[in-house]
Formats: sequence, structure tokens, C-alpha cells
Amino acid sequence: AVVSTQSTGEECVENKKQYSLCKAYFWFIFTGFVGGHHMYLGQDYQAVMTITTVAGLYGLGLIVDFFSLPSYVDNANGKHAEYQRELRELTRKHFPKPRVNLVMLGLQLIVAAKFRLLVHLAIPLEGSTLLRIALLPLATTAGVLLVGRIYGVRTSSPLLTLLSSVLSYTLLHLVLGVPNNVVPVDSTCGALLAFTFLRRYGNEGQRIGRARKRVFVGCVVAVVLLQGGYYYNNATVTIEGMQVPLRDVVVEFFDSPAWVDTKLKLAQFYDEVWEIGFIPALSRLNLFADEAMSEEVAYELLGVPANITSTALKKRFRKLSLEYHPDKHPPETRESANAKFMELKTAYDVIMKMRSYRTKIESVKVLKEMSDRLNRFEERYKKKKEGQEGSAGEKTEL
Repeated sequence: AVVSTQSTGEECVENKKQYSLCKAYFWFIFTGFVGGHHMYLGQDYQAVMTITTVAGLYGLGLIVDFFSLPSYVDNANGKHAEYQRELRELTRKHFPKPRVNLVMLGLQLIVAAKFRLLVHLAIPLEGSTLLRIALLPLATTAGVLLVGRIYGVRTSSPLLTLLSSVLSYTLLHLVLGVPNNVVPVDSTCGALLAFTFLRRYGNEGQRIGRARKRVFVGCVVAVVLLQGGYYYNNATVTIEGMQVPLRDVVVEFFDSPAWVDTKLKLAQFYDEVWEIGFIPALSRLNLFADEAMSEEVAYELLGVPANITSTALKKRFRKLSLEYHPDKHPPETRESANAKFMELKTAYDVIMKMRSYRTKIESVKVLKEMSDRLNRFEERYKKKKEGQEGSAGEKTEL
């Protein structure tokens, strides 16, 4: 996703396909965060890196791509193909191995450390030493090899690179006892050293062969799932001033009676759609019904009339919630105040959800009425047109 060795364009010249700079910027604007412009130009490895590093190292790659797109398009169209071919032949003639690129090494270190940290945080590995030894070096090796392919450099033995990463991780953590939270210096160093000594010139072009595309698609899906696992295991949610882990909230939600009741209502709605149609079934759907408290009881608890405006209702609820908030009461009355506070909150939620539900029902009724009017207009128009055609036919016969 940063400055890289681009495709020579020879494939594009053979296929006589010309890429447009306007289209490239179009894909960049609307799908740049998932590497759409790289896919359009045939830069598959850069597209994989953009997806797996969250918009190219959290947006840094997109900034570089914005200014580099014209040169990307020229290279994809083979504008300098002959010059690049001669330069490549001279370079390989005088330098049997690719020269060490400090920018590439720095980017390899960052991407490999990012992949390693993602696996470390997304998967609970504390209880399994073998799993750590297998997955963490594999993630760092994948990051090193991916950046190398973008720069047109490969390793003569990916397996030796992976084994070097495993060896360095085992030596540092299991033998020397280095803490596991030291990210950039364990398996990443081994992979980088092996890649540097075993580096070779890679194949020209950025397109991934058909046989490898399935593997790369699987890797992209795995990284996306790991990113979701990272947020699931490490994110927190603030509930009533307390930091609660997201995974506990998700587990509690799927075990709650509200979710079970919602599933039953959705299943009933699905059956009614096939029986009476979508619009009538939607008008009868109420996901927010609260059997524990009716709307009338909710108005009585808040001490407001049923025709109160939403703004006034919100002010009334804020006043009562401040009055009965548990932090405002001494320890001896805090429990009863907390019960009253939760009761008021439930009453407010019931009223607001029912009002939102009625608004939805009114919108459905308006749409149904407009649809009925349109159908009646079409019927009158068809009858009028048929009548005009009939009178014209009678005149023709006369």
C-alpha cells in the first residue's frame, strides 16, 4: 500500500486493455479502504495488504495512493514498459540479489508486527504454548512475505523463513524468558533475517495467479475474522458508568429473555408474511411490546399525561432520574432508590419505543394508501384508454 514495484504493463499491452485514471480515482474514492483501486489496476498484492491492514496501515497507504495513482495507471498501461524491462535486465546483471531496501524492511517490520499483535489479541493463547509457537510466527512470516511481493522481492524458501521465525520466538520467550508483550523483537526478527539472506528477485507483475487466489481470499477472510475477534475480546462498553467487556454483553444479550421473545416474534412475522402479505404482517409486528409494563402504567409512573410531547417527556424523565439516582442517596436508602430508578427508566423506554412503533405504522399506512391511489389511477386510465380505442374502432367501421 506504499511505494512499490508496479506491474510492467506487458500483460496489459498484450491484452490491449487500457486503464482510465478517472475510473481509478472513482474506485479509490468509493472502495479505496478495501483496495478497490488496486484490484482495478491489477495490483492484487497491494489490495490484499490494504484490506488486511485496515485501509493500508490505518489510512497511511491511502494518502500515498492518492498522489501515486497517475503513476500506477501509467505502469498498468505499459507506458514505460520497454524502459522498465531494460532497467530490470541491467539491475539483475549487475546485482545478482535485490539490493537491501530500508523502506521495505521498515514496512515489513510494521506489517509483521501488526499481524502478530492482531493474532495475539484476537485469540486467547495464554494456555497453549504450542498454539502460540504455531500461529504467531506464521502471522509475522505472512506479513514479511506480503510486503516483499509488493516490492518485487521474494524468498528462495518460505519454509526456512517460517522456521527461522519459530526459532527466534522460541529462543526469546521459552529460553531467555522475554515477556510475550514485546511485539517487534521476537518472531518478526527471525523472519526478517531469513528473508534478507534468502531474498531473490520475484516474478514481474502484481496479479495473483488463479491457483493462489483462493488461498489469498482465505487469508483475507481470516484477517477480517481476527479483527472482529480482537474487538470482541478487548472492547468494552460503558453501562451505567461501569466498563463491561463486550464479550460479556454479547453473551448476556443472546441469553436474555428479550432476545428469545424477539426471535419468536420474527418467526411469527415470517409465517404471517406468507399468509396475509408483507404490509398487513408488518402492521401487526411489534418488537417492542413489554408485557411487564403497559403504556398506561408507564405514564402513571412518570406522572405525565398521554398527550405530552417527547421533549417535555424527556425533561420529566431527567428530573426524576436525578431525583432517584442511587448515587444521590445514602447507603441505607440506596437499594430502594435504585429499584425506583430502574422502574422509571423502563417506563420511559416503553413509552418511547411505543411512540416509535406507532410512527412506523403510520408510515406504512401512508405508503399503502399512496399505493392504493396509484392502483386506482392506473385502473381508471386503462378503462379510459380502452374506451377511446373502442370509440375509434366504431368510427372506423362506420
